[in-house]
Amino acid sequence: MDKRTIIGLVIVGLIIIFYQPYMKWLTGGNQIPKSPPITQGQVDTTTQLAPPAQEIKETPPVPAAGKTSGLAQADTLLPEKTVKVETELYTAEFSTKGAVLKSFTLKKYTDQQKENIQLIPAGASALPLNLEFPDSNINLESFNFQTDKDQLVLDKPSSSGTINFLLNTQSGIQIIKRYDFINGRYDFNLEFEILGPVQAATSSTRLDLGREYRLSWGSGLNSTEKNRSEDLNYFAAYAMMGTELTEIKKFNQPKGVAVGTMQEAASGETRWVATRSKYFMAAMVPLTRKATGFSVSGKRYSISSGGTPSEYRSIGVNLEVPLEGAASLKDKYMIYVGPINYRVLKSYQVDLDRMVNMGWKIIRPFSIGILWLFENLHKILPNYGLVIIIFTILIKGVFHPLTKKSTKANLKMQELQPKLAQLKEKHKKDPTRLNQETMKLYKQSGVNPLGGCLPLLFQMPIFYALFVVFRTTIELRGAKFAFWLFDLSQKDPYYVLPIIMAATMFWQQKITIKDPKQAMLVYFMPIMFFFFFYNFPAGLTLYWTMFNVLSLIETYYFKHKGLTPSALSVQLAKENG
Repeated sequence: MDKRTIIGLVIVGLIIIFYQPYMKWLTGGNQIPKSPPITQGQVDTTTQLAPPAQEIKETPPVPAAGKTSGLAQADTLLPEKTVKVETELYTAEFSTKGAVLKSFTLKKYTDQQKENIQLIPAGASALPLNLEFPDSNINLESFNFQTDKDQLVLDKPSSSGTINFLLNTQSGIQIIKRYDFINGRYDFNLEFEILGPVQAATSSTRLDLGREYRLSWGSGLNSTEKNRSEDLNYFAAYAMMGTELTEIKKFNQPKGVAVGTMQEAASGETRWVATRSKYFMAAMVPLTRKATGFSVSGKRYSISSGGTPSEYRSIGVNLEVPLEGAASLKDKYMIYVGPINYRVLKSYQVDLDRMVNMGWKIIRPFSIGILWLFENLHKILPNYGLVIIIFTILIKGVFHPLTKKSTKANLKMQELQPKLAQLKEKHKKDPTRLNQETMKLYKQSGVNPLGGCLPLLFQMPIFYALFVVFRTTIELRGAKFAFWLFDLSQKDPYYVLPIIMAATMFWQQKITIKDPKQAMLVYFMPIMFFFFFYNFPAGLTLYWTMFNVLSLIETYYFKHKGLTPSALSVQLAKENG
């Protein structure tokens, strides 16, 4: 490994080390004050989740005299019931009070307690999929709907089912929320319908709901990962306005304030909105017509449990849809609640896949390609650790010709060092002449001074793409390898792999670095890289360790084939006559 390669690797390492702290600084992730411990019997006033979506704007006015919403307290007399939906992927529970979603449990994913993941925070004050009419100060969560069934079980492939929620108003107008489900899919449809004039002519039957309504996901999402701070760092709201993706994750939290808030709103054609954690998301996508705006509401705070402060975040999102005077109203939405899976999200063809963190724009194609290869190899090899080993062998095979060329270039550069030293001494007072003679010597010897950097140049984007894939994609979450490595997306808990990686790097340096001036690098580089990798995902460390092992095999192969300084000296002598 020559000096240029070492410098390049150091730069790559520094970029990766400081990328996450930089992003936290950029988003204000480290500015959360810790609340004092809560003593027994003391009321914790910070445990409220995100405020209802209507708090984003000014309180809407009470309907003027002569107008009636057509909804009254009598409409809330039905008892609240829970309707359960069971599919092979999730269990969902809906409340008849507002016909809202109150629970959503994923069956294919577990948390650190090995329990199925619950995405909706317990005790949330604003439950998902609620409908609000801000101009008339009506919130449908206050009204109990009738339902046509108490339970829906979908246990056959691609089987489907529907649940209808009906609200009969005093004016005789009906409000319907209809949910359509398909087994084996994380998305389902919500159809919202008003039967009867939305704005009738006569005051006695007028259902004046105002100019717009809001479809709300006000609860945000639960944090699901063992590394809570890393999970919370990914919490964000997204909105697709036209072709522009807007990300909102920065909280307004003045110094000394215990609770940070997030209040954002925008008007314009809105194709969808979503809220996310590191690995999971909830999105609302209009199907019949575009929304005319969106709003975001969030809170961030910390509370103490047993003397240990824990941070909490909640980010709710709303779609704003216009109401127009008509004989009836019927809008349809696709609701996606589940993992942030690139292939699944891309299949909807509405740009939901742009939420997947695949790195910088120049890195994204490499990340997508690596993920595709991983997924297809995993169809053959059920263990992602074996997938990484096979992938490393493939990468090493692809780069072998470049590595061989790089090794020759480095050896030639070593052979030319005495001649280069002579030129420096001869032309030390004439830099222009020195440069000309140096380039002439390179040309005569057939040496490209940058040839040794070629493998590194091509490996840098692949290395960073691997870092992104291992750190953020749902496919690697909880992926086991063997023995103590239960999750390749997390660091090695016992640092065994980083130690092996450092040892193989030391061995590689020992047999390749012969220049006395670089002797310290033999010891310094493995130690430095150990501290680079000890906190990296175990899958990435496994890749680099395997790469080192294969590089050692490759080095001994080159020696067996006579690719050494002494052998190259004979070759250069023949070439120079």
